[in-house]
Amino acid sequence: MAFLLGVLVAASIGSADFLSGIVARRMRTSVVVTYSQLWGLAPLGIYIAASDRTLPPAWDLVLGVFAGFGLVVGIVCLVQGLAVGRMSVVAPTTAALGATVGVVYGFIVGERPGAVAVVGVVLAIAAVVLIARVAEHHETDVGTPQAHARNTIASRGQEMILATGAGLTLGATQIFFAAASEDAGMWPVASGRLTAGVLAGAFVLWRLRTDGRPAPLTAGNARLLAGYALLDTLGTCLLIEAFRQGLVSLVAPVAALFPAATVLWARLILHDRMNRGQLVGFGLAAAGLVLIGLG
Repeated sequence: MAFLLGVLVAASIGSADFLSGIVARRMRTSVVVTYSQLWGLAPLGIYIAASDRTLPPAWDLVLGVFAGFGLVVGIVCLVQGLAVGRMSVVAPTTAALGATVGVVYGFIVGERPGAVAVVGVVLAIAAVVLIARVAEHHETDVGTPQAHARNTIASRGQEMILATGAGLTLGATQIFFAAASEDAGMWPVASGRLTAGVLAGAFVLWRLRTDGRPAPLTAGNARLLAGYALLDTLGTCLLIEAFRQGLVSLVAPVAALFPAATVLWARLILHDRMNRGQLVGFGLAAAGLVLIGLG
């Protein structure tokens, strides 16, 4: 069951990321994060009211707050890394590190999956790297001004720092959720999303002087944001449930395959092309999922 939930997590979060990618082309990223995190509290609140009426131990709520901090820091690092560095480096590094953090945490707490499942985990992480990798067109360095060359070298160092920060913090977010008790229900998700929404909103207010007021929210963007918030919240809730039913070291790499859903939607709706590495990645992902399921 945990394996199936992990697949659903990847599908939900990957689909949410596709919607966020579209709306982020029209609105500031910080505004998108603020709306999505706070709007996601609506369906989550309805679910909690129907199922988890009693408050959990305070520590579970604190873990959710830590997860919210990690989510915001991870998103900021990822967006900034994609802005100053190469997407083909930043995206797969972030995804692979995020999956690895979950695997390492599982082993630290005493999880010992079978050999077949471990091979599947390795294939799944390799698939994440290949699927998240995008094709790029590099400029030639011939005739490039020296100042531009220095900036390029600087961005290479920045991209790895930011990608590493994004991968570690987003991976830590999963650990905080996994560490919550089973009696906590979905309260850690609520405290995490509230924390992330408040932090992102504070950042938007802080940037008002330099960036100006955000553009008015149109009906089309509102629908995209609502879809993003709903799918992202669903994916997070499914992730917590998957951690409670299975091994973190197996669920984390399966959930980390979310770029596959994003790439597939981009292919179907935006008609984006897949490079050979991504096609190989899908093959490795299928093989990895089969082995994890058998293991």
